[in-house]
Amino acid sequence: MNLLILSPGRRVEIVEYFKETFHAAGRKVYTLDMSPYAPALYSGDEFFRIDKDFNHLDKYINDILGICKEKTISVILTLIDPELVLLSDYKDLFESKGIKLILCDLTFIKQTFDKFGFYNTYKDIIKLVDTVGSYEDAVARIENGKWTFPLFAKLRDGSASIGIKKISNYADFEVVKDEKKYIYQPFIDGSEYGIDAYFDMITGELVSVFMKKKIAMRAGETDKAVSVKSEKVLNEVKKMTKIKGLYGPIDIDVFVSKCGDVFINEINPRFGGGHPHAYGCGVNFMKLILNNLEGKRNEPCFNNYKEGIMMLKYNGLLFRNINE
Repeated sequence: MNLLILSPGRRVEIVEYFKETFHAAGRKVYTLDMSPYAPALYSGDEFFRIDKDFNHLDKYINDILGICKEKTISVILTLIDPELVLLSDYKDLFESKGIKLILCDLTFIKQTFDKFGFYNTYKDIIKLVDTVGSYEDAVARIENGKWTFPLFAKLRDGSASIGIKKISNYADFEVVKDEKKYIYQPFIDGSEYGIDAYFDMITGELVSVFMKKKIAMRAGETDKAVSVKSEKVLNEVKKMTKIKGLYGPIDIDVFVSKCGDVFINEINPRFGGGHPHAYGCGVNFMKLILNNLEGKRNEPCFNNYKEGIMMLKYNGLLFRNINE
């Protein structure tokens, strides 16, 4: 039951945590990336650098299958959003080869890529930040007093905070009002939380939640944070159990207003960039994954970490011979 991590990028810690857990069970962790400049690529027990031709993705998938056969790999995980859909499209092929993909259902994955569609689908199940899909609707919200400046304009299919624009007055709308790809949301005056949630891959049950209050962000990822606990936030996250098809690690962004209202902002069906905070506080999703892969159900366990533990990211260095 060896594991292959696709597109690890800069997430060296995630690979190392998997190695620590899987090595204890006599398993290996391999890494694969299209870029030779991905630092985490070199953290695997063995690594593979292969090309990805976006016009001929069948070859990329077949190359992965060849590596899985050669190294007796039976589990695959990706750390980037675009490959979630790609792997889902080939799920039947992988399963026919005896390879398990750590993925949510395809329907849910695709819904998370469309922020406005996601809002309309789940706004009656979980409390989401109020969202409109056009400049005209945003202006109407301002004029009828439901919203006040500032607002945020976000790309409907954006990620990593790319393309976000702050709208402080009517003049700021000029930059985005003719763009159909933007959605609009009000500014939530309060605190932002990052939630690491794990849904058991056998039962689909929510079994683990780690919360951190964000202090600083960098390139769309949590850079500095402190561990916290909140029953109100936990209760809102638990409502996600009404959504079908959630499996494995889920990254959730939450706003808590100064009045104490809890709003879910985004849900990403993968490991979040701030997950090392959870692991450093003793919340081991890698072990939960291994349990599931071995046919063991995980029992719900919440609040099993200390509050007030800070995570402060810093840059490291990796040196490799360019000819290796």
